[in-house]
Amino acid sequence: MRAAIGAGMSIVTPGIRLPTDDAGDQARVATPQSAIAAGADYLVVGRPITIAADPHRAALLFVTSIEEALALRSLG
Repeated sequence: MRAAIGAGMSIVTPGIRLPTDDAGDQARVATPQSAIAAGADYLVVGRPITIAADPHRAALLFVTSIEEALALRSLG
């Protein structure tokens, strides 16, 4: 996608789920790792956090996952 749109555009990826999350009604989902590895600049995470029994813990799991994916991307 980046090659098609250039460096000046942002890539926003919706439907982000952790590997253990159900896809729900999403036709396509991606993990933070796969979306970031594919070049996403922004991730859209909604229901996996808002419907979680512990939204704070769910958000922290996403933050950790995103940080790990960004660290891997920076390694090239």
